[in-house]
Amino acid sequence: MKYSIITPTYNRRDLIARAIQSVLAQTYEDFELVIVDDASTDDTIQVVESFLYDKRIKLIKCEVNGGVNKARNIGLNSISDQSEAVTFLDSDDEFEPNALENMLAEMNLHEDINYFRFGVKYEDGKFANNLSHVGVKAGFDYYIKNLFTIGEWVCTFRRNIIDNGFKYSTEVKAFEIIPYIALARQEDMFFSSKVVRKYYTGHESISNQKFSKEKLANTIKGYEIILNNNRDIKNISSKIFGILNHTLANLYILDGRKREGLKLTIRAFLAYPADLRIVRNLINFIIK
Repeated sequence: MKYSIITPTYNRRDLIARAIQSVLAQTYEDFELVIVDDASTDDTIQVVESFLYDKRIKLIKCEVNGGVNKARNIGLNSISDQSEAVTFLDSDDEFEPNALENMLAEMNLHEDINYFRFGVKYEDGKFANNLSHVGVKAGFDYYIKNLFTIGEWVCTFRRNIIDNGFKYSTEVKAFEIIPYIALARQEDMFFSSKVVRKYYTGHESISNQKFSKEKLANTIKGYEIILNNNRDIKNISSKIFGILNHTLANLYILDGRKREGLKLTIRAFLAYPADLRIVRNLINFIIK
């Protein structure tokens, strides 16, 4: 089975070599590494070019910065015809040496599954993913009910998911949760115990930038898309529906849109009155 590893990057000259070296050190060698440079303004491209002696590495240069989701989609559109599975590696993280080997073994054990999630550890050895989900074959309802307790996982897909049109949303920056919710409607997912990635913190990532006015607007739009595209969440989990509405209400308030914030706070309370945070917010509105 040939793997495609997609790595979007932007201004990572000091970090991307570590990510590339972790891929080249894999015990399983039938892979291609597709690096999509999102119009870096530093020497990231030059660092990547120093590794192009290995023909398994492909570099795609974007002329305009389009964001991590667009970069991922460019990578998905660029995988080889021989590729049978796709996974992702951020340019500031690294794979464990046996990552691909372990992913392949798990996929061979579960031939009826097309969508896998593999474990992640922080650099200090602590798990970034919630271990309570390990071994679960999850459908849409399970995913929604556990939307905020899933944690950080490495998503891996069989080729047919990509051929069926899976893409990351370009309406917003980041918010990988949007296509993952849509995919969960179509495919069961398997949560594996295999740890395949080391997750580094302490630096600004391509998808985690300073919370500015622009990012506030982006975050609002992301939550609006989730709620507008998934109105049936209320029927699956009133708790999750309440939390989503409450979060968006608070974002509206931060943006100065108090009337809309009140409306969603009431909706959140009616959906999930047991959440004391929602109750406090509603009381604050009434008092003021």
